[in-house]
Amino acid sequence: MTTDKNLLKKLKLSSTKDQLTMAAGLGTLIELFDQTELKNQFISCLPERTSHRSVGSYQMALTLMAAFLYGYDCLEDLDHFRNDPKLAELFGNPTAAARTHGDFLRDFDETHLKKLNEFLNLMSRHIFEQMQLQLPEQFKPKKLIIDVDSTSHEQHGEKMEGLAFNYKNEWCLDSQVSFNQIGLCHGFQLRPGNTKSGLDAQSLIRQSFADGKKQVERKFKFNDFFRADSAYCKQDVIKTLVELGVLFTLTAHDGTTNWKELLENSGVTWSEWIYSQEEQERAAIKGKELPKIELTRMYWTPKWSEKEESKLVFPILVKRTWNKDKELELEKKGRQVSLFHDEGFKHEDPWDYYAVVTNFPLDLSTEKLVENSTTREKIKRYSIQEVFEHHQKRGNAENFIKEEKYGYDLKHFPCLKLNANYAYGQLAMVAHNILRWVAIMTKPEKPHFSKKLRKHFIFIPGKIVHHARQVFLKIMEFHYQGVRQLRERLRLNSERSPRQFSSA
Repeated sequence: MTTDKNLLKKLKLSSTKDQLTMAAGLGTLIELFDQTELKNQFISCLPERTSHRSVGSYQMALTLMAAFLYGYDCLEDLDHFRNDPKLAELFGNPTAAARTHGDFLRDFDETHLKKLNEFLNLMSRHIFEQMQLQLPEQFKPKKLIIDVDSTSHEQHGEKMEGLAFNYKNEWCLDSQVSFNQIGLCHGFQLRPGNTKSGLDAQSLIRQSFADGKKQVERKFKFNDFFRADSAYCKQDVIKTLVELGVLFTLTAHDGTTNWKELLENSGVTWSEWIYSQEEQERAAIKGKELPKIELTRMYWTPKWSEKEESKLVFPILVKRTWNKDKELELEKKGRQVSLFHDEGFKHEDPWDYYAVVTNFPLDLSTEKLVENSTTREKIKRYSIQEVFEHHQKRGNAENFIKEEKYGYDLKHFPCLKLNANYAYGQLAMVAHNILRWVAIMTKPEKPHFSKKLRKHFIFIPGKIVHHARQVFLKIMEFHYQGVRQLRERLRLNSERSPRQFSSA
């Protein structure tokens, strides 16, 4: 007798009264947050729920964060948690309805939002410090680099507070967010859709660097950096960064710095971009020609600093890349092109120009010893190419903004009140920091984003069993080993979790 291997076996469906869950790993991530010293600071940021029927602000906030970790798209999805016994067993109470969570979000006022933003910075710094203790030496983040950027959140309703058309003619809200170089969020602002890029950036910058350090301490340690695009190349941002003692690179805004005219009227000397041996070999394997790039520097004095007591001077670094398409276009038009002209920025020039304003200490040598009043410090001096290589990594912040929108569905917001949506976004960023912490601790060489992490650590089937006045969560051996390894990496207290109980 032969069987057809192309036929699927028929399985009979039947119901069960067993308590089953599809998110057995969710408790480990919530417990990770609950066991840290951050818990009490987080609770102090939340509005009180005074009703005797309320499950409490902390549980409601954790439920919202659990929804973000799980990947739910809207408040209505929270009602699915009411059918999953996992959170009820974890909290000791049934989860509140989606409508109740909406009321909770509407309780947030300006004071709560400010505290919650300060908490995001505190949380990111706590995780940053934990990584110094737990990660292998080669993966420890040695410096703090903050990237700030804004993005639009297009909506389709009409009654939501703050909706307006932006410069792209999008009907939207606008957010401004700061991430560090490993993707931890230090602050989140939600504003009306027609808010100009870079507005009120100085408050977000001060918050992101709030660590008790003084300007002199930062100046001589060179461990705090800031990067942003041309929307942040303006007076209040530069003043704030100088006051804090932070090293910064800002994409130069021609309207602010007039760098194109300055380049055209300055006698500058160009130097060639030096490609590494690895870059040359990679290009040779792919059969590609590396672009011709040249670098130079100028100096810029802001007009507003001339009116003040101390005159400020900042280097403007310029990179130009030879554009072959422009060269061919000019040849078709019959214009002569010189490969070695130094007259600067021209409309007929076959170069693409890009400029950066910075306060990095520049030098041809890599290091220079200087005498301090009490200590002998080694101050790093940067070449122009090193500054550009540092600034180019700013684009990684766009990946985290994309994660914010698609990984936690912050493309859309659920409430009509702006402050409620603001709190919703901040809680999403708290959840993002938890998942980012897990991502870096489990695979520091190449951290995964939320989609893959959920498959590995959250979407784990399990069975809840009550026995001998204890609650056990039974999961497959394969998943148990993965959760156990995660708990060991995060140094969670194993005494709270017997072998059969993966994450509560």
